[in-house]
Amino acid sequence: MSMEQDGTAHGAGRAVLAFVTGGSGGIGKSGNARMLAAALGGTGRHVVLVDGNAGQQSQRVWHRLGPERMLENAQWLDTLDRAILMPRRTGQAYALLPGPADPLAAGMNDLYGAAILRLCETPGIDLVLVDADRIDPAQWEDRRTFAGHVIRPFMEAGLARMLFRIGQTGSQLEDGMRALGAVDDADMTCAVAVAAAGLAHPRTDRDWARILAPVARYAGTDRWDVSTLALQTPGSRLTPPHTPWLCRQAAFLGLRLEPAAREQAKGWWPWRRTR
Repeated sequence: MSMEQDGTAHGAGRAVLAFVTGGSGGIGKSGNARMLAAALGGTGRHVVLVDGNAGQQSQRVWHRLGPERMLENAQWLDTLDRAILMPRRTGQAYALLPGPADPLAAGMNDLYGAAILRLCETPGIDLVLVDADRIDPAQWEDRRTFAGHVIRPFMEAGLARMLFRIGQTGSQLEDGMRALGAVDDADMTCAVAVAAAGLAHPRTDRDWARILAPVARYAGTDRWDVSTLALQTPGSRLTPPHTPWLCRQAAFLGLRLEPAAREQAKGWWPWRRTR
């Protein structure tokens, strides 16, 4: 059964929810989240990118946001739009929910969870894409962490899918496999391998499909090169190429990288605003 044929992880009328993560740092999780958000947003889909790594907040840095833009503005969930940065403000084809001003504040994971759920239930939103920190088995078991308190409950309820980044060798491979083993949900997890520019002998697609089969579906290999690095320039307008692995990630979420059919009269609240 193909990725397109097996449906999505969301119920009728609910936005698709996906968490982008990996087992180690430095493998392009945040860049992957931006590229997928931009690619799908560019087809006319309504995408909200969530800066879910409270400690690092790569999206805050990349989008050059001031301290007044923060998750704490979402505490009043009936006015969640006050926390969202609209596409005209981000300069991209997607909206953005920033991370917190105080990452260590009590209840921040609860606020993340409530805001994400509210976004998923907002009519007209097609995809809520959360850029999350790396995960490991200990975090997955610890309900005090973002992985254990936010990602795991959504996935175990069948409300979310995971887009996972994994390295070719060493700790980036070993830590990634341990994390995937802890999640242990191959049907709801899609993995992309990362091959740095200049790597002489990256693993073949057949090798990756075999290695990942028990714990994840395989979407392909992201082969970094000069053009990939150019997409990481802070604040640049993103028009990522529809590479095979990016298309397979979209298909895994039940979305295709092609223009969306949408009635013009049906907007959704963030896109009606100008800020």
